[in-house]
Amino acid sequence: MTSEELLARLKAVECPDATYPAQNPALVFDRAQGSEIFDVAGKRYLDLCAGFGVLALGHNHPSFLDALSHRGLRIAHGMGDVYASRAKVELIETLLSLLPRSFSRVALALSGAQAVELAVKTAMLATRKTGFITVDESYHGLDLGILPLTAREDFRAPFAAWLPQSAVVSVPPDASPEELDAARDKLDAAGHGLAAFLLEPIQGRAGVRPLGRAFLAQARGFCDEAKAMLIYDEVFTGLGRTGRMTFAEEIPCDLLCLGKALGGGLPLSACVGTERAMRAWPESKGEALHTGTFFGHPLACEVSLATLAVIRDEKLAQRAKVVGAALKKKLQAALSRQPRLTEIRGEGLMIAVEFREKGLGAKLMDQLRAEGFIALASGGQGESLTLTPALTISDAAIEEAVQGLISAVSAP
Repeated sequence: MTSEELLARLKAVECPDATYPAQNPALVFDRAQGSEIFDVAGKRYLDLCAGFGVLALGHNHPSFLDALSHRGLRIAHGMGDVYASRAKVELIETLLSLLPRSFSRVALALSGAQAVELAVKTAMLATRKTGFITVDESYHGLDLGILPLTAREDFRAPFAAWLPQSAVVSVPPDASPEELDAARDKLDAAGHGLAAFLLEPIQGRAGVRPLGRAFLAQARGFCDEAKAMLIYDEVFTGLGRTGRMTFAEEIPCDLLCLGKALGGGLPLSACVGTERAMRAWPESKGEALHTGTFFGHPLACEVSLATLAVIRDEKLAQRAKVVGAALKKKLQAALSRQPRLTEIRGEGLMIAVEFREKGLGAKLMDQLRAEGFIALASGGQGESLTLTPALTISDAAIEEAVQGLISAVSAP
């Protein structure tokens, strides 16, 4: 069975909006190991995405397989908010041990979007207000409850009649104190008030755009003055990707959203908060206000525990900082005179190569796929290529990636 044949079968039965029907060549995954993926025909690809940053340890890491085959077999389900599992308790304790001491409570969910929704609900409960400030070009997920917080108009427009658009005000990534005050005043005038400032310390889908420490510090001071919550959406950046576990290590926030790498390849996310923020939730008396059947699933918790142990014990956050800086330096040295290039930016193993031509990142994504590399287009106009490989990627694979990118970008 070829990739083309399998995609044709999928097209006949799947929602037409679901899967990108990649062609020339078509690609359907079959198996993977480390930073290598093989399609159904056996062709090898070097994975420079790690599943949108999910696979911090790469594909089928020994700790992942061990958690699945041994620890994961103890119990198959944990009944959401009704009965806890040992793995859930240990995971929450372990996660808190790796994060700043200002955090003391965790709520688990399945996806990054659900972690953001938990943070949004927490902020509303804690402040008794319903308005939010976000940053231009932000992406916080596509679930209906948080869709107004995602900047892309094409995502929101089909559902606009359902969305409380007046409850969200977006500001530039270099917003002045006066602009932040004006955003708060606008929310007050609309009757919402400011519950929280929600931001990505590095905007991922927008093309790996760092907001900068000065902006985060300004946001912290603004929220303190406004008696509002500061929320970091670190679904993409958290747990080692950028050379740190979280930006809250440097500039504190009230609520932290984690996902992707947290599950080690399985669906798992978390909203982590301070005691003051999370105590806004009532004590459960048998019916939780926010829960789900698979929240805190024991198998996902076991895999997460194994993943976090490797990130901690092998110091992968520190490695990402060093390896990412070397990768960025190599690309800058090789491509700095390339006229199509605008900038190479990022931190740790979260790097974007931006081009002057709209859509060129998307074109190069397809071109690289033909050459055996999996990279991801990004930016509002598809003008960038994003590289988020496994934090365990080998030096040899990094060198292979550099040569492949140089060849693709330099081609006429």
